[in-house]
Amino acid sequence: MTRLVTLLGTPSIPLLALLLDLLLRRRLFSPRDRRALLWFAASLSLVLYSSTLGYLPLDVYRAGFSSWAPIAFALLAIATAPRSLPLALTALAALIAYDVPIFRSLNLFDYVVDPIIGLVAIGNAAVSAAGWALSQRPRRRDAAGPAG
Repeated sequence: MTRLVTLLGTPSIPLLALLLDLLLRRRLFSPRDRRALLWFAASLSLVLYSSTLGYLPLDVYRAGFSSWAPIAFALLAIATAPRSLPLALTALAALIAYDVPIFRSLNLFDYVVDPIIGLVAIGNAAVSAAGWALSQRPRRRDAAGPAG
């Protein structure tokens, strides 16, 4: 069991917020907010983990140690606040947890994304993209219908 916990790491603040949302029976986030949070987590985890594995020429994870990363994330939260207060408050909670620090890590990205939310978000994005692609298929015309 401890090896699995070590492999998955510490849960991120957005993952804890989504779990709280499930416990509160989806009252914390609207469906649009939940979808935006999952798409953000999917895109950030794809960039971070592909960078860490060496698929990108630069190390994006290292930027999480810089002093400007919290400022950039705070500006992103401020830009999000007029459209979605729950998402902005989740970002604020991640910044507070990073500043305290609640977890052992000194990297901001460890507070914002983790492997669990990354896998869930990528799976959710794949399922929704497949559903969208299937709904965009052209429909066959009925042979007995009018020609046109």
